[in-house]
Amino acid sequence: MMEIKLALDAMGGDNAPAYPVKSCEFVKEKNLKIFLIGDKEKIKKNLKKDFNFLEIINCNDFISMGEKISYSLLKRETSMKLAIQFVKEGKADFSLSAGNTAAFVSLAISELGMIEGIERPSIAVLFPNILGGITVFMDAGANINPKPNHLFQAGILGSLYSKIVFGIKNPKVALLNVGEEETKGDELRKQTYKLFKESDKVNFIGNIEGHEIFSGKADVVVTDGFTGNVVLKTSEGITRSFRTILMKEIRKNLIGKIGSILLMRNLKNFAKKVDYAEYGGGILLGVNGNVIISHGRSSPRAIYSAIKLGEKIVETKFLEKIKEMKWELK
Repeated sequence: MMEIKLALDAMGGDNAPAYPVKSCEFVKEKNLKIFLIGDKEKIKKNLKKDFNFLEIINCNDFISMGEKISYSLLKRETSMKLAIQFVKEGKADFSLSAGNTAAFVSLAISELGMIEGIERPSIAVLFPNILGGITVFMDAGANINPKPNHLFQAGILGSLYSKIVFGIKNPKVALLNVGEEETKGDELRKQTYKLFKESDKVNFIGNIEGHEIFSGKADVVVTDGFTGNVVLKTSEGITRSFRTILMKEIRKNLIGKIGSILLMRNLKNFAKKVDYAEYGGGILLGVNGNVIISHGRSSPRAIYSAIKLGEKIVETKFLEKIKEMKWELK
């Protein structure tokens, strides 16, 4: 069994370093080594005990959630930058942060560079669908002003990700739009549709509307980073609100309370399937290294789920395979 090494930004996230550090308590894999990068004293305060798979790498500077991207910020020796440099130098197989997404994306591009042939990166996240599987949704926020070719390349990368990492044969790729017709949408969508339609590199099934994202109709759904980020956060909000409303309605009377007890296992299974913590994070596709991005509000369990995702990506040799298939990306 191959050893997998993770460079974890312990200072990234709304609840750092507590949550990133606590995520390590879920680790049971014997082949995983984690470099916890951040303020050594703060990390130690949050560690319940010593783990033989952990190594603390001291770094006192870190990027806060609200900092704006600048040249000086990217030059600072921060915990986030060090996590990416570990990947660049071959000390780690993948890096992970729940910190400032814009900074993490910018650092990944500047430190690792892009895979040959790829113009812009995109964040691919996983959505559960009603067929019981997962749908790769992208871009969740890396490229908010893309050109048609950027979305086209994202679709190819998403298709390869779905195929190589999750074993989906001939993944169905769709473009998120306001209607199914080829003539719908703005110029970006129309030109992107044309690129997909004229290509034989992906199994393009056409446009898909917002209400179909979770239907399982498509294995990969592609959109721009601005729209994608709005969809991601809206879906998270709807899920939380629906669970709250459902439980309030069920517990309004005695019969409902009794019913909720009988349905408890079903309700827990439902909550687990739609909980973002089960999927943990998204991969930054297009950069020359394995970079996993977690939500700033990620719980320790969500960060651990992102760690498991990173392990799976490394085990399937996804990055190596797409670099070998660079002809597919142009």
